[in-house]
Amino acid sequence: MAISSVRCAVLGANVTCVTDLEGETTKIICTEYDEPTGICRLKKSASQGGMLSQLLERVSEDTLGTKNMRCDLCAA
Repeated sequence: MAISSVRCAVLGANVTCVTDLEGETTKIICTEYDEPTGICRLKKSASQGGMLSQLLERVSEDTLGTKNMRCDLCAA
């Protein structure tokens, strides 16, 4: 088991990722992460704020090609 800390551009804070021996993420420790769905609550609320807020949020994350609400920080 490994524990790593990753800076989240959306939250503006560090998120803790716990992985198993094969490198698969087993847990994401974040105040805005909804574990059952895998969705970031901040991304979800920004996507419901209208076209301008969606554009600004996606530009700030350099993710103009996606409309993903899932947390992908700890993806292997």
